[in-house]
Amino acid sequence: MNDALALLGSLTDSDVTWILNAGEERQVIAETRVITEGATPDHVFVVLEGLVGVHLASLDDRQVATLGPGELLGEMSFVEGRPASATIKAIENTLLLVLSRDKLEAQLSRDQAFATRLYKSFAQIAARRLRERVGALGEVVKTSVLSAEVGGQVRERLAAPLEDFKTTVQKADQAALVALAAHTQPPPDLAARVGERFRHLCHVLNDEMETLGGQPHIREELGARMQREILPYLLLTRSGDRSYSKPRGYAGDYLTIEWLYQNQPAGSGRIGPMLDRCFMDLPVCRAVRNRRRLVADAIGRVLEAAAPHAAHVTSLACGPAAELFDVFEALDEPARLKVSLIDIDPEALSFVRATRDAVGLESHMDLYAANLVYLATGRTVLTLSPQDLVYSIGLIDYFNDHFVVNLMNYGYRLLKPGGRLILGNFHPRNPNRALLDHILDWKLIHRTENDLNRLYAASTFGRPCTKIQFEGENINLFAECVR
Repeated sequence: MNDALALLGSLTDSDVTWILNAGEERQVIAETRVITEGATPDHVFVVLEGLVGVHLASLDDRQVATLGPGELLGEMSFVEGRPASATIKAIENTLLLVLSRDKLEAQLSRDQAFATRLYKSFAQIAARRLRERVGALGEVVKTSVLSAEVGGQVRERLAAPLEDFKTTVQKADQAALVALAAHTQPPPDLAARVGERFRHLCHVLNDEMETLGGQPHIREELGARMQREILPYLLLTRSGDRSYSKPRGYAGDYLTIEWLYQNQPAGSGRIGPMLDRCFMDLPVCRAVRNRRRLVADAIGRVLEAAAPHAAHVTSLACGPAAELFDVFEALDEPARLKVSLIDIDPEALSFVRATRDAVGLESHMDLYAANLVYLATGRTVLTLSPQDLVYSIGLIDYFNDHFVVNLMNYGYRLLKPGGRLILGNFHPRNPNRALLDHILDWKLIHRTENDLNRLYAASTFGRPCTKIQFEGENINLFAECVR
């Protein structure tokens, strides 16, 4: 970790050692907000691994900078004693060293030489960042005229489907008011009409964002504009609101996925449930439901191959683990399946534990609270028996290639010879990618078949996928490799 502090060039080895010992490591998931603009942070952060983005509210929350290993976060607020001037969010899963303001202030008071060196480092970092921003500003100015022209054309093409959706929602709300006054039900085709307009708007938005692939500034500006238009409607829905607000600190938490599995719309006011129905009928949400059956079928095939012996199966980032309960429900002999479930979220594990205990599967399902980043990189160890199947439904879409290869290596180590690793990932043809990326701030790393073949070949498996399957919407791929 000393390498991560190399940018603090004025510090001595003993200074770096103190910082590392005084700080605490914190793993944050992609899109986690580390510092909020306008709030005074209680900590100074050092990026040990991963990337974070700097966002400005005055520029429609546009990302204006990317900071990587060795960068300090929150140091200017610490020096000035003022609120943060920007929001900082994790771009990918990131490891931070968190140093409390109180500890740092106490050390600065005790050791004046350390204080001099640290403040000099702060000044050097500020000067370097200023030079970089001036250079970046020049590039922005060069492209601003073209950006305005292209962005205007895209906004024009989106104007009609956006207005059509908003008008249809307004009419649906008026009809709901009339039905409420008359103690009747709204016309049954209302939700279908709203859903059709919503799907069309999402489709056009996705197409336009794809055409702007090489122009990130325009794409981000357009995304911010469309978020202001569309997000208020999604915040009326139960599932859309949770996806955006991320109460567990990341999108796609266990309860969001469980709601998508249940497929029962809910929301606020007269039209919240109707809009939630539209959201849950999107291809990306149908794909989430489809993959539950696909993975349950894969577990069933492992059970058949292992017979008459018990099959050992591990779920990485298990979430609600619905696919496993589906398999157990169909089993005449639950003892044929021994399951290990790993998740970092204690609420997810509590949810699974309650379901497990309610159906009497305590002796067949073991739960482990563990950080998969630490497990995959060898920072922590979890002893499991050799496994017939290790799988993850929705994990690697949040991680960069380097970590995915480490995770594949970890899965390989868990498997017995002939065992299988199955990893799910969203494919770039996801027709709702723009909605997730720009409206709900639910950013995923989409990968192709070639991407997964390349990653498996780079791992301990040493070869491309044994098999690749798609769920019914052809949005989620599942890449399998045999040890």
